[in-house]
Amino acid sequence: MNRLGILGVLMLVVASLVVIVHAQGTPVALVDPRPGQAVFNANCVACHQVTGAGIPGVFPPLKGHVPALLAVDGGRRYLVDVVLFGLAGPIDVEGQLFDSIMPPWAHLSDSQLADVLNYVVTAWDNGLLLEPGFVAYTPEEVLGVRIDAYDSTAVHDARALLDLE
Repeated sequence: MNRLGILGVLMLVVASLVVIVHAQGTPVALVDPRPGQAVFNANCVACHQVTGAGIPGVFPPLKGHVPALLAVDGGRRYLVDVVLFGLAGPIDVEGQLFDSIMPPWAHLSDSQLADVLNYVVTAWDNGLLLEPGFVAYTPEEVLGVRIDAYDSTAVHDARALLDLE
């Protein structure tokens, strides 16, 4: 086979792989975390801290807790609800009670919210606790949830339905 033929076969293989990956979603491990980290640093760090540990008794940790949320049915959607619509009401995280209010971040773009979600699911070693091949959040996924227009109390009620124990 000549060089042109080999190049053609390689291009076909690469194109096929791109179609397969796109159809299945991009693994979050392949997503650049820097845009999400910038959104986090501008909007979330005051409460959840640069370490993701939160403030004990005031604001819950994201480190270690985000993978626990993602491990239960409905957890993926719940995280989108929280960033879009906020959260009001007491929650228990690893045996510690938190009763603060998280504001809604619906004024951020779908892209910014997908970026920050992808950042928090991988930061602080959270990515090591995810199911293999965990698919990154997309702006389209955020948009699909945005149209539901929940409020922070409804998000709290949705959390109660998750099997977090």
